[in-house]
Parts: sequence; structure tokens; C-alpha cells
Amino acid sequence: MPSNSRAESVSLAETEHFYANLPVLRTLDAVMRTQSYVPLPDDWHVALCDVRNSTAAIQRGQYKQVNSLGVAAITAVLNAAGPLEIPFSFEGDGCVVCVPSRLLGAARGALARTRQIARESMGLDLRAALVPVRRLRESGHAVLVARYGVSEHYVQAMFAGGGMAEADRLVKDETTAPGLIVGEDVAPMASLKGFECRWEDIPSRYGETVSLMVRVLERDPSRTVEMYRELFEKVMEIYGDDDRSHPLAVPALKLSLDARRLAVEAAVRTRRPQRLARWLWVQGARVAVLVGRIAMRVGLRTPGTDWGQYKAQLVRNADVRKFIDVYRQILAGTAAQREALTAWLDAQYAAGRLVYGLHRSDRAQMTCVVFDYAGRHLHFVDGADGGLFLAAKAFKERMARLRERAAPISPAA
Repeated sequence: MPSNSRAESVSLAETEHFYANLPVLRTLDAVMRTQSYVPLPDDWHVALCDVRNSTAAIQRGQYKQVNSLGVAAITAVLNAAGPLEIPFSFEGDGCVVCVPSRLLGAARGALARTRQIARESMGLDLRAALVPVRRLRESGHAVLVARYGVSEHYVQAMFAGGGMAEADRLVKDETTAPGLIVGEDVAPMASLKGFECRWEDIPSRYGETVSLMVRVLERDPSRTVEMYRELFEKVMEIYGDDDRSHPLAVPALKLSLDARRLAVEAAVRTRRPQRLARWLWVQGARVAVLVGRIAMRVGLRTPGTDWGQYKAQLVRNADVRKFIDVYRQILAGTAAQREALTAWLDAQYAAGRLVYGLHRSDRAQMTCVVFDYAGRHLHFVDGADGGLFLAAKAFKERMARLRERAAPISPAA
């Protein structure tokens, strides 16, 4: 992917409409081109959040709640931004969102509100922080961004340059984090309008749902691009094209009436963690689910929305592939396909060309942001039971082993 040398300033990056004015890429080949990326303006900030002690939360069966907090933070910041387009990405146990200086105060309030929801409604500790892009650039780390058109209604941000990884490191470093973390002194102010969590887990059509995470280790930018292309070609060779490997399938999509599942949405959307407020929200959601089931079954048409085609549009608007310095993808396939991919990845890892993490489940889970049923609805997909978080854990373990192999052996005393 693009190297840090691409971090020179451009005139386009001087306004808060910088991101909205970027061209929309339509192919993955274009996403791989160095020239497709431009630096995020210096006066922007990178907002990050992740759930502390995610492993323990997953062991308690709270991965749906963990997922929901990353999507809630994205929803809150997008609501604060209003019509202004800003780049964001979902990461399983957290998210990244980039904001211009004008939105800095609103972003702090949105992150503080999401932290409050995590603590009071779910018993989870959400770390949230804002890192100045200027600080990252001055330390030699670029935040480069491009726009990829997933569908007619969903344009996804892709990030490169190493800046996001550095921002994450700063936030988790106890010596640098205090000045970046959103603390209890920030007033929690945000709208969570649009956050929805109403779908049953989606069983894999072929038996497995794989959460994959890969970073190419080539130093030469041209070799890096070539290696990522090789990765895409290998995934397609093994799993088939995007339609065949997609973790969502229209026949498998089912709106849920389960109070426990709808309670996740209620925990995010209700202002106070009161049982009555949550119960009322769940009952309202159940009514909406019943109406939605009927509308989709009979193919009802309302102004701007063809409910008979809503599930197909949902699949097109799903977030199943992303790049934030590391490539991530959710795939549906068989055990034999996973074994073939793992064998290839292991060979590339042994050769020092890449490092990867992979987690398998038998189903996917989905959390949604619905601003407009007619088109502007986004669906964040992850593998169930740990998904991207456990893939990232395996990734870090392989990276540590790689560093141990590369470390010089000290002479015996």
C-alpha cells in the first residue's frame, strides 16, 4: 500500500469538505494504487475507541454488545457531523472516525456518550480518544485515505500510511494516552438516532463464516501492491467471487423478535438505564419488526422504499471488506476452503511476506445504522463468537513470533 512519502500536503486537504470531494473508486484494483490515496488534513483528528478486556467480555457471551459499541460510536459521530461526509471504519471491538477541527467538540461529546452507554448499560469499559493528525505526521506517520464505492448508497473509507496503527499505539501507551483519552470531565452529548440491532445471526450458506485479517510485510511499495493483489486473487480462487463468498444471503436474513437481542438496541438508544424505558423500547422494536416482516414478505412499496428489495439492498450495503493499514474481510465458505486458504497464508507467513489472523464461526452477526430505509442504511458485519477481535488476537500472536525469530540471539555469558 502507499508509503509515508505520499504525505505531502495538497490544496484539496485544506477544507472540511476534503473527504467528500475525493473521487470514488469503483474497483479493488484502484484501491491498491498508490496514487488513489491522499493525506488527511493536518487540522483533522482521528477518533478511536475500543472495548477494554474484550476477551473477558467475549467469554461472558457479550460479543454482540462489544460490536454494538463500535457501531454506536460511529453513529453518534456521524449524527454530530450531519450532512458533512467524514471517513470511518468499524473494527469489531471498536472503530475509527476522522473529524475536522470544527467537529472536535461534538466528537468528544459523542465519544463520551458512547462510553457512558458502555459503562451504565452494558457493564463494559470503552476506551475513547482523539489523536491530532498533525501529531502523527510530525512523528513520521501518515494518515492516507481513499473512498471506495461499495454500492450506490455506501461509500467506504480506506486508510493507509501507518498513521492509524500509530494512533492506536499512542492511545494504549500509558505515557502518551492521558492527553488523548476522552475522560469523565467531557459532557456526554450525542444522538444515537439510526442505530439498529434487529437481525438474527446469519448462518453461513456453506458451514463457516471466516473473519480474516492480513498485513503484507513487503518494504517496497510496488511489491506491497503486488502482494495484496496476489492475496485478493488467492481468496477469489479459493472462495469464488464476491457474490459467492459474501457472508450474507437474502434467504438467511431474518428480523428478530427475541427480547434479549433487541435489548442491545434498547441499551444504546434509551437515555437512561431504566428497566421500564428499555422494556418500552423493546416492545416498540418488536412492533417495527412485525411490520417490517410483513412489508418485506408482500413486497410493499412506500414512498422511496421498495420493501420487497430491501434485503437485497442490505446485502449490497454491507461492510464486509475494509483496509485500515491491515486488510480485513468476512467470508462464507466451507472447511476445505478455509484449510486451503490457511495453507497458502502459512506458506507466505513462513516466507516472511505477510502476517495474518483468522477466526471461524458458523454464522455472522450484524449491527446497523439506518438513516434512511430508502437507501442510506449501513450494515456492519462480523463473525459471531469473537470474529474480527479474535482474528486480531491471532494476528498479534503471529506478529510476536515473527519478531522473536528476527531478534538477534545474545551470546551466552
